[in-house]
Amino acid sequence: MITENMPAIKCRAVNLLRTLTILAFAIPTLNSIAMAQANIQEDICGITSPIQGAWIFSIDNGPVSFVSLASFSAGGVFFGTGSLDRVNPVSTLTGSWKCDRRNQIDSTSYFFTFDTAGNALGMVRADQVFHLTSRNELVGAAVVFSCNLQGENCVSVSPAPSKITGKRVVIE
Repeated sequence: MITENMPAIKCRAVNLLRTLTILAFAIPTLNSIAMAQANIQEDICGITSPIQGAWIFSIDNGPVSFVSLASFSAGGVFFGTGSLDRVNPVSTLTGSWKCDRRNQIDSTSYFFTFDTAGNALGMVRADQVFHLTSRNELVGAAVVFSCNLQGENCVSVSPAPSKITGKRVVIE
């Protein structure tokens, strides 16, 4: 009875051995690809995308203070909106960010300003620098410029940089 099943057992053993051999070659290859991708991200910031996510900012601009929401997305995309955006009709901030060095993030964003009829008057550019103080907190500064509708010919309107503190929006 054992000898009758021997060809089937040998066939299964050969198939198992073939599968294990393929896995033995595939796993190191897949692992090296994953490591290379992780190293690309690590080279950018020193750690994998520490700023990515949504944040609540408190912004102190001297006589004016307000709160804003900001998001840092993969690929360097920045979006933000502020608590005064309806008082001073402006669009959502849209821009880019990059890691300048470990725990420092530079961002440039633009938004439109509008008159009371809803016509675009110009753009405002905000150049921001953020420093992560922990995984879920940051500090930063911003300088603001007034620009034409194409985001050019910008002139500083910041007597001093605005102070920014931020907390990451965490899932509860």
